[in-house]
Amino acid sequence: MRLASRAIDRVPSASPRRARATRRRRAPRAGLFGFGDATRSESAKTKAKTKTTILGDAASSVDVKDAYEFGAELGRGQFGEVRAVTDKESGRALACKSISKRGLSSERSKEMVRNEVKIMHHLNGNAKVVELVATHEDATHVHLVMEKLDGDEWFDAMAEQFETAPYSEAEAAAQFRNVAHTVEYCHIMDVMHRDLKPENFVLKSGAKDSPVCAIDFGLSTFATRDQVFTDFVGSPYYVAPEVMAYKYSNGADVWSCGVILYILLSGVPPFWGSSEKQVFDAIKRYKTGAEPLDLVSEPWPSVSDAAKELIQGMLTVDPTKRMTIEDVLQHPWLADPSVAPKTALDNIVYKRFKNFAAMSKFKKLGLHAMARAMPAEEIAGLSVMFKELDKDKSGTVSIDELREGLKLQSSDAAAELEEIFKVVDLDGTGEIHWEEFIVATLARSKRESKAAIQRAFDYFDTDHDGSITAEEFQSALDTMSPVERANLGDVTELIATADANGDGVIDFEEFMTAMSADSSAR
Repeated sequence: MRLASRAIDRVPSASPRRARATRRRRAPRAGLFGFGDATRSESAKTKAKTKTTILGDAASSVDVKDAYEFGAELGRGQFGEVRAVTDKESGRALACKSISKRGLSSERSKEMVRNEVKIMHHLNGNAKVVELVATHEDATHVHLVMEKLDGDEWFDAMAEQFETAPYSEAEAAAQFRNVAHTVEYCHIMDVMHRDLKPENFVLKSGAKDSPVCAIDFGLSTFATRDQVFTDFVGSPYYVAPEVMAYKYSNGADVWSCGVILYILLSGVPPFWGSSEKQVFDAIKRYKTGAEPLDLVSEPWPSVSDAAKELIQGMLTVDPTKRMTIEDVLQHPWLADPSVAPKTALDNIVYKRFKNFAAMSKFKKLGLHAMARAMPAEEIAGLSVMFKELDKDKSGTVSIDELREGLKLQSSDAAAELEEIFKVVDLDGTGEIHWEEFIVATLARSKRESKAAIQRAFDYFDTDHDGSITAEEFQSALDTMSPVERANLGDVTELIATADANGDGVIDFEEFMTAMSADSSAR
């Protein structure tokens, strides 16, 4: 099992065109541990124990050792370790990455951890991204409890494959399709990865054909389409030329994908050097036209023209002419004939809006409470998406802005949008404000999180006696506008929806059952 628990560098042997993927131990790399291989990393200074709070309200108030039974060590780095853990309540097998605060001495390193937690919360709910189950913090460590993955690190699997026989193009396409879909999901969710490489993916299971899962978002950032960044981040073999020029957008992720596919098909990186400087010089020579992309030497004569065309499209120097990730997925070499093509925004927001519109009034009210009690770190990504839709910066989203932002390809979906909009617009103003947007777009994994449901329950249960009375529901409704109250129904109707034992109040188990019902969209 691997879960970012160790770091293996991949450096080709001295002959770049005949070498195959090899493995050697290296210094730990950037990521949640703050290690150094990716360029933005920094040396950690060991300091005495500190009581500095890193995550604040984003961390659970429950002690990590009260919630989980700790098992075997799965991996160790300079400032932390990964251990197998078992949820004491559910029995679920998980992995806990514990990061020592001694390695988080600078504000920059602390912010990297906070940022990764925000991004992982935002991306939760997609099987191609490792699930962040919970975060905890104590006096000495930040603990990230995550899904346990049972497969090898993807590059280990690639290296073992090349030791026996190269991937067939069909096998390479199947693996790479998973990577491309992961990047597509990130871009849909307004996240730029910025450090895509095989080391940052793990096989979900031990099967040879297991799909890969992204595990490391230490250098990722929230980014709207075409938003420009100027800081130099990434790992040498995979970094795009525009990143080296300190002016790039999410097209840099597509370049990294092109490097990955080149390695998948040949076993060597397209831009080779025995030092970081030599690698960067090779990228610069390709950028200026002084050195072409090698698609001639072995094994390229036996690789299809379609595969080479795709690689060239992703490794186009000019980012404005480079393929988008949607172009990549629709390319004939990669397109999955069993799956109808879909555009990026036919769409997470639309699907979640539609799912919200079909929910019970009780659940809609519960989600309002959940949104109001949600830590800012867990909804930071939704804020980016909301601002991208809010073109006129009014603080609300109109039906016209929503149509423009979603770019729905289905005529049925476009026709249905107006009715869905009216349901999401609970206060009837004709605009969707920030809280309404959060309520309607919380991911299924977030809505069904016990911690989030507990916070929503506590929002209603003002006297903390373990049950919600009609009076407490009424107090919550009184904070809303008359239109919102009319749309959500009266207290008697709400209680009847969830009061399984008929005692006139809602206890936590009844509340959790009602909040977990009929959730289909992710």
